[in-house]
Amino acid sequence: MTDSLELYKEALTFARSNPNYYAALKNFYLQLVTTTFYELTTRKTSPLLSALCHMNRIDYAPKNFSNMPAQQSFNLPTSFDLYIIIDGINFAFSENLDSSLKIYDLYKKDVFREQLLRQDYFQELIKNLMTLDESLGKFRAVEKFFEPAEKKTSALDEDEKIFLQSLDALAENRKTDDEKILTEIKNVQLSLQDELPRLQETLKKILEIREGIEYKSTEEPIRQLIGLFDKLYETAQQHPQEDALKGYEKLVRRCKNFPRYVEQALAMLGAKLINETGVPFDPAKHEATNAARPSYSAKVSKILSVGLTYKGQVRRKAEVEISEPTFSQENNFSTRKSFLGGKFL
Repeated sequence: MTDSLELYKEALTFARSNPNYYAALKNFYLQLVTTTFYELTTRKTSPLLSALCHMNRIDYAPKNFSNMPAQQSFNLPTSFDLYIIIDGINFAFSENLDSSLKIYDLYKKDVFREQLLRQDYFQELIKNLMTLDESLGKFRAVEKFFEPAEKKTSALDEDEKIFLQSLDALAENRKTDDEKILTEIKNVQLSLQDELPRLQETLKKILEIREGIEYKSTEEPIRQLIGLFDKLYETAQQHPQEDALKGYEKLVRRCKNFPRYVEQALAMLGAKLINETGVPFDPAKHEATNAARPSYSAKVSKILSVGLTYKGQVRRKAEVEISEPTFSQENNFSTRKSFLGGKFL
């Protein structure tokens, strides 16, 4: 049978990793009660009981069992666990293990949580220890009274063996059940790890669909804003005369600012114009009207119709004119033609 102190350490470790797995913790609790009961009735001592009493500085000298400090690798004064374990053992002496389990169900959120008792409960713990000592004394008296003087074994010895074998079997079954539960938890964790890539891919598709729906809902206002941008820009470019009337000059100046306002409105909708000149030609963003096969070194020289990106995706390519580099025989290096186009304001 597992040593009660080692079993208690396992219970604490399991509770730290699985604080809400009450079924497995209930098995640990019942196994601790039966194991400690077995130790006290057969060995007259329990390492778990001695360790917890020592850690909680319980100055108590029982008559019917040894309470010598046990060696332990932790120093937490977990008097709450000691309280319900002693309660469970006392119920076991009264042959009422169901009440022990009711104690667990009542305090299951606090068991194996490494906490102290309130002062009134602590006083009750001392009384329960005295009750346990008395019960052990009565157990010894009955055992001695019924023991035959000339026989090494008796009917009571056989009954005790059967009882202890039952406790051993119960403890082993509980341990097997706990191992099965831990194996199931590990299998679930592995399954989640295997499913994670698929779930991430599904989430990515959902986001793409959502972005598509969002664009559809804003496509019409974006299209109208781009149309307004084109008209305003065209109007501003056709009237650059500096000698115009002052009123007309003011109107043109305001019109030249309108495209900038439209660009800002588009940005707030998540849309961005493709309208830069002097940048390398990109077939993913541009359509050249003056070249069938632009070279890799071609540059955008003029915007004929602005393009559009929505959240990084190209929704409409820009129609552009491009300039190709030419080779100069006089200087032996490449120069580039520059087609002067309108500059977006």
